[in-house]
Amino acid sequence: MPAKDKLLKPPFRSARGAVITALLRNEQLSRSELSETTGVSPAAITEVTQTFLQRGLLVELPSQAAGRRGRPTVQLRLQASHAYFAGISVGESDMPLVITDLRGKVLERHNLAAYGTPAELAKTTVKAFKEVLRTARIPRSKVQGVGIAVSGIVNAAEGLCRYSAALNWKNVPIAQVMARALHIPAWIDNDANAVAVGEKFFGRARDLEHFSSIVLERTIGSAHYINGMLYRGHDGSAGEIGHITIDPKGVLCRCGRNGCLDTIAGGHALRDAAKAAGLTIANMRELEELALHGNPTATRLLRVAGNALGVAVASLVQLNNPQRVLFTDMEGFGNGVFRTATRQAIENNILARFLGSTQIIFNNAEPALLPRSAASIAAFEYLDSI
Repeated sequence: MPAKDKLLKPPFRSARGAVITALLRNEQLSRSELSETTGVSPAAITEVTQTFLQRGLLVELPSQAAGRRGRPTVQLRLQASHAYFAGISVGESDMPLVITDLRGKVLERHNLAAYGTPAELAKTTVKAFKEVLRTARIPRSKVQGVGIAVSGIVNAAEGLCRYSAALNWKNVPIAQVMARALHIPAWIDNDANAVAVGEKFFGRARDLEHFSSIVLERTIGSAHYINGMLYRGHDGSAGEIGHITIDPKGVLCRCGRNGCLDTIAGGHALRDAAKAAGLTIANMRELEELALHGNPTATRLLRVAGNALGVAVASLVQLNNPQRVLFTDMEGFGNGVFRTATRQAIENNILARFLGSTQIIFNNAEPALLPRSAASIAAFEYLDSI
């Protein structure tokens, strides 16, 4: 199937895919529970699970029905060690590579050395890849792919980074470069989409068909799952929430327009605004600490930023009607003024009927979030091919 068509194909819709989906959402299930959960006939479940057991994708667990009369119930779960995946977050600094198992557990991490060109990045990645495999004691033959998360505009179907201001890349076929260097399949997506894929298959959205993921970092990123599929838009550029115009007379954005959300609520913009106001901070946690101790300037900056973000997200809620909006805080705001202002702005700017049906959840990002999310791209592609 051509790559472009594959992006349009509903994931995991076959009987095999239904079993995988159910076992990603649930730690373990019996065959009868799989049939009930998926709507697939017991005979088909037996055939699929037998095939997966023979291939080592599933494992049977000891009976969970000890003490009961009748035939014991055998539980099934995905065999985490069946396959492994590499994940790389390519950014301006601290570029980590991780190895995960089939359930998304990070087994080893290694920071990539500095590089200048994509070819040099591939070279340093090869070295790090060998090191993590050696340290984690994972056979190279069991690594089924590498996912690459990039800050920028990506053509996922062609494995192309169309443009990244952070990396100064334009039309770089980075997936092909990495695949040739590592001798394994490679896929690329932007970091916001990668986080959403990770949430869907290994995180807080495993049981959701409709959700929005908002990533808070130097800039603001977003991605959306609709009917269980990542929504990419006409040419793969959906999710540019950071360039929603909040103040037409505001600060000039790097995109060439004024008053984009990124210029008000992005971590980079907030640090610049704090510096211009005479505040000395190293990160958002310190800005929140100043606000906590009554600094009016810090409080104002955080409230303005949170309100701008909340207004933009409220529009997304009313457009997409997600079950849940998942915020991933990579800037370290914590549970302070910024989050409070964001939540209040969302609640004040959506229709009343959305208040009770839309969960708003904030979460602090784990250190390996982006490379783990990148690995989930490769895991999804592998599972989708089974």
